[in-house]
Amino acid sequence: MTKVDKNPSVRTKLFVANETIGIGKIKLLQLVGETGSISAAARQMGMNYRRAWFLIDSMQSGFADPLLLTERGGKARGGASLTPLATELIHRYEAHASLIANQSSDILDWLRSVQFERSPDADAVDQKGEA
Repeated sequence: MTKVDKNPSVRTKLFVANETIGIGKIKLLQLVGETGSISAAARQMGMNYRRAWFLIDSMQSGFADPLLLTERGGKARGGASLTPLATELIHRYEAHASLIANQSSDILDWLRSVQFERSPDADAVDQKGEA
């Protein structure tokens, strides 16, 4: 038997005004900041524009001030940029996630040591729903 490919890990998820903010939404914000475009950020994450806009809008509902400044597209080629609030949210989220990851090393090491071992064949059978 071999160790499972997936290592135990922790994820930071924030709850703000009945919405959640996790690594996916933070990554989306980062990509909007890098690309200047919600569409381009969505493409890089393998999602459509509508889904990206929904995620941004759900995040925005937890804040009094805007996370993005947007300009409509068309001939003038609109775009999106991060507000100082969004930039601070990204930095604070990353700092918090790093702190949690560092503080979790003991339990993650222990979980790795007691993690269930399976053969690669068992994983293939499980994925097919057999056995």
